[in-house]
Amino acid sequence: MLTPADERRDGVSMTHIARIPSPLTADEFLETDQHAFGEAWRYELVDGEVIGHSAPAPAHGRILAGLITALGKRLSGNNNGCFPESGSGAVPERKQRNTARIPDAMIRCSDLPRVTFEIISPSELKDWRGRDKKRRDVQDVEGVAEIAEIHQTQLAVHVYRRSANGAWTFHSIDGPDAILDLSGTGELMSIPLTEIHEFAMPADDGAAGED
Repeated sequence: MLTPADERRDGVSMTHIARIPSPLTADEFLETDQHAFGEAWRYELVDGEVIGHSAPAPAHGRILAGLITALGKRLSGNNNGCFPESGSGAVPERKQRNTARIPDAMIRCSDLPRVTFEIISPSELKDWRGRDKKRRDVQDVEGVAEIAEIHQTQLAVHVYRRSANGAWTFHSIDGPDAILDLSGTGELMSIPLTEIHEFAMPADDGAAGED
């Protein structure tokens, strides 16, 4: 059974906490069929609690389709053993290992996630605390070198990159001519934002973040 924990105002995203008998470890969570947790669209493990998310807006799925298509084209035949994934788990390097995040998409190379992608809805833009916590969890995942947060309602991406000294830097790109440059796989990859949004082009780029 699920109990509402956070209902978004725009109706795009709802979060629930699944009632489970005891806190789970990341390994236990990833080994469990998600249907055992309930009927939510997707689940994550956050500090031992199983969090269920309802299905996002159609635009989210269209942007994800454009992203996976773009990644597939660029990663086909690469020599670094890298490939795109959607719906895979990412576990922070912590002693307690009680968190497992599920990015919208990622690039994995030699069994380690290297680049993760999140499609950010208007409600998630407002929930900056939740967004920041998820980003920190993903930054703590072994191998992750870049995090790309793709805005759902405008041609804009926020990119976080791990520098050589381990510190994270922030970069922002936007507009119809913007190109997302990624180097987390060891090779430069460039994707126009219009290609990512090909199936869900924002009707009004100036209306980002509005319900």
